[in-house]
Amino acid sequence: MANIPKHLIEKIRDIPAKPGIYQMKDSYGNVIYIGKSKTLKSRVRSYFSTQHEWNKIKRMVFHIHDINIILTDTHLEAQLLECALIKKIKPLYNSQFKNDKKYCYLKIEESNSPTPLAIVHEKEDEFCFGPYRNKNALLGLIDFFKKSYPILKSIGEYQFTYKILPHPLELKEFERNRSNLMEIFTLKDSMETFLKTLEKKMNLAAADYQFETASIYRDIGNYIKYLYENNMHKQDDLSPKRVLMGEALENGYKLFYVLNGNLILKKKFERITEEEINQFILLGKTMETKAPQKKSEKSQLDFKAIINIEMQEDSKAILDLGDWPTTSEVNLFVKKLNR
Repeated sequence: MANIPKHLIEKIRDIPAKPGIYQMKDSYGNVIYIGKSKTLKSRVRSYFSTQHEWNKIKRMVFHIHDINIILTDTHLEAQLLECALIKKIKPLYNSQFKNDKKYCYLKIEESNSPTPLAIVHEKEDEFCFGPYRNKNALLGLIDFFKKSYPILKSIGEYQFTYKILPHPLELKEFERNRSNLMEIFTLKDSMETFLKTLEKKMNLAAADYQFETASIYRDIGNYIKYLYENNMHKQDDLSPKRVLMGEALENGYKLFYVLNGNLILKKKFERITEEEINQFILLGKTMETKAPQKKSEKSQLDFKAIINIEMQEDSKAILDLGDWPTTSEVNLFVKKLNR
């Protein structure tokens, strides 16, 4: 760190090894980059002690004049704060989270169109699914279903034929194809059945040395799984999804109340008991109706993705609340927090 200004060296030395976010500022006081870390000290220090290969990072480091940090209790809170600040400030050197408008929807066409699926940028009706961040996955699905028709349903599987060159469907074929696509994209069991059909076709193609065709089925299977994992509005599950998430801290515990992928309540505890958990859940339920209405599905997509990924980490204790958890479920949750 020999070439770093003295005031920055001193500031970096004072940064604690705790979770939080950091804001890099230029000489005019403009925030040019926002990042997050589980251990702020080592992360911030790495910008000045590592030989970066990317010219973008080199330019950014050259323009850093000041660093501000905000500490958080958990990495989850650091990620959510980072996301919110990037959306608000839109720093020059950040690329992720800045532009919600690029997220799009997958639409099942309503008339006899050459392509049964299309990408739209705003949700038009119940035939639109999303929003999604991976536009390439949507383009792959559009191309595949344009060449796979008609999709027929039989006992335990779907039937279709993949053709290299598409051709227009008859009206009755189009309507039957559209009906089955709606079923696949809205019902969990139907989507899983279609995935099994793709896997079966992939294995048959590979066994027949048709590796290019097998790779197409493999890729489409991955795209379908992407829809499955990211679709927040499944038609077969309209009930509210309540989840209690907890994390052990150095000096206590942090609880999070998540409703339909949105964080609506959090609280820190010095100790954790069944009574305190039940009181927290009750408070979360009362706040459900008071939670502010979100302006845009797109603007919430990144926050929901962050929370969903965090809930899959082994370090988190997770409790699916349903209507109300039993005593044994709460005790198991507390045991997971203390492991």
